[in-house]
Amino acid sequence: MSHETYARQHSTYRTVDESILLAAKRLIAQQGFRAMNVIDLALEAEVSRATLYNHFRDKEAIGIALAQYEVEGALAFLGTPTDFLINFANIISQSDVLSALRQHDRDLLPRIFMPNYDEAAGPIWRQVGEVLNHRLGELAPIALIWLIGQALAPLSADSIKAQVESMLPRTLF
Repeated sequence: MSHETYARQHSTYRTVDESILLAAKRLIAQQGFRAMNVIDLALEAEVSRATLYNHFRDKEAIGIALAQYEVEGALAFLGTPTDFLINFANIISQSDVLSALRQHDRDLLPRIFMPNYDEAAGPIWRQVGEVLNHRLGELAPIALIWLIGQALAPLSADSIKAQVESMLPRTLF
C-alpha cells in the first residue's frame, strides 16, 4: 500500500469518526446520552449502523470518545499555566456534551472521567496529566483532581479564575 493510499484511507477514517462524534454531540445535547440510540445516531451521522459499529464497539465507547474529543480540543490551548488551567476548566464547564451528561446521565460521568475507573477513559486523564506535569510540575496532581471536580460539578467562570489564582503560586502567572 502506498503512503498516499494509506493517508487517504486514514483521513477518511478520521472523517467518519468525527462525523459520528459530531452527530452524537448534537443528539446528546438534545436528548441526553441514554436516550440517544444508534439508529438515530447513524442517520444523523449519515453512515450505516455497520460503519458506526466498525468505528465504535458500543454506545458507551462513543460517549468516551466524545468526551476525549472535547478534552483534546481544550488541551490545544497554549499560554501561562494559569491561563491554561482557567481555559481548560471553562471549556469543561461550558461543554454542551458534558452539560447534557450532567443533566440527563449523571451516573455515566464517573465512568468517563474518573482516572483508572475504566480502561477506555484512562487515556483522557493520562493525556491531561502529562500536560499538567509538563506545565505545573509538583502541583500537577492537585490541578488534575481539581479539573476532574470541574467535569463533575463545574463552577462559574469567575469562581474558576479565583480558585486557580489561589491554587497556583504567583510565579506561574
